[in-house]
Amino acid sequence: MTVHTALDPPALRSSIDSSILFRVTLKESTILAGCPTEATRKTKPRQNKSTSFAVIQVLSNTLIMFQSIENPDTTGTKTLHVSIDNLSSLVNTEFERVSPSQVPPMIGPTGVEFRIVYSTECLGCIVSQEISFDCDVMKCCLTPNDLMIMLSIFSKMFDRLRVVDLSHGVNTELQEQRNGPRARPFSSVVRYQRKGTGIATRVRLDVQTFSFVLLRAYKSHSGAPEFLDINLQEIKGHLEGCLSALSGDCCAEVSVKFFNSEAADWEHAIEPFLFRLTIDQMPNELVRSTD
Repeated sequence: MTVHTALDPPALRSSIDSSILFRVTLKESTILAGCPTEATRKTKPRQNKSTSFAVIQVLSNTLIMFQSIENPDTTGTKTLHVSIDNLSSLVNTEFERVSPSQVPPMIGPTGVEFRIVYSTECLGCIVSQEISFDCDVMKCCLTPNDLMIMLSIFSKMFDRLRVVDLSHGVNTELQEQRNGPRARPFSSVVRYQRKGTGIATRVRLDVQTFSFVLLRAYKSHSGAPEFLDINLQEIKGHLEGCLSALSGDCCAEVSVKFFNSEAADWEHAIEPFLFRLTIDQMPNELVRSTD
């Protein structure tokens, strides 16, 4: 990092750039998040001394890097890069780490890379941003109950984290009690009015293979048998514009298989076909068309 002082000559201060590099590495990190099961919430606390939980476990190796560069002509870039390796997840009943060698993970292991690059002018004013998401292979194998547990826990955690609205500094729950329910964050994707949504934005998505295997709800002595395999190949998306008005398309090769227990093999329920989604988002509406 280069530091300038007022005693330096003007020519020297204007001819030297500055940069900051920040890096954090997390090896074998574990995240546990859970909530009481449905049966536990129906019982009275006094009658239930041993509480049962449904817990999501997420394991990964994570690298987080942030770099800021300022050029002599007052332009610059700010880059945030997140690389996740050996990402896996499973549903457990205890707040204890479980090794993937003991219990096969329901999601992963896989690798994911996320990068966002801001272009700046006038010593830090953001004028454009590029967002990219890359993943080689992602495989999921869940029962309907496991899927509902994951969605429920993620939804509750998301609600807890957004109780305090940082953009206005007001408690969201109190505000809803006084003024009624407010629009949720997902609806703000369509009607986004916050500051900074007008800057030039480019979003890129690239996933080579995504496989989602849905198991049957019932289980036998050999486990839960396979039911459906939803497979997406060469998922590519490209959007341009600004956060309040994006346009572009996403495409993928989609196929659906079902497991024939009599033949003990997978068969096509839907033959592979090319799916394309065209998006044209305006500040107050979202237009979608599929091919």
